[in-house]
Amino acid sequence: MLLDVLARRALLYDFYGLALRERQRKAYQLHYLEDLSLAECAEELACSRPAALLLVRRAEKTLEELDAAIGSIEQHEREVAAWRAVIAAAGDGNLGRVRDTAQDRLKELAADV
Repeated sequence: MLLDVLARRALLYDFYGLALRERQRKAYQLHYLEDLSLAECAEELACSRPAALLLVRRAEKTLEELDAAIGSIEQHEREVAAWRAVIAAAGDGNLGRVRDTAQDRLKELAADV
């Protein structure tokens, strides 16, 4: 569960981080991606701990709102699941099954576009 939360935070930042204001982006990056405490973030940002917390929370809210509107993470998860199915088929060594699975997955993904 914790890994899912951390992975989601990293994906949110990867997909939408450039949309954040510079100080929000820096606070989010320091706190979540570099694993600094809020006190350490505040020192790095030359602000108070409550101000650092506010920057991180605002960044989280902005990233979640962007993903709710755009849906890149959900699309990414569908793509990962599709290719995992192809890899599983390849593990069987049946090239016909690999081709069929890949074609099915690509059709599913194309329907989302």
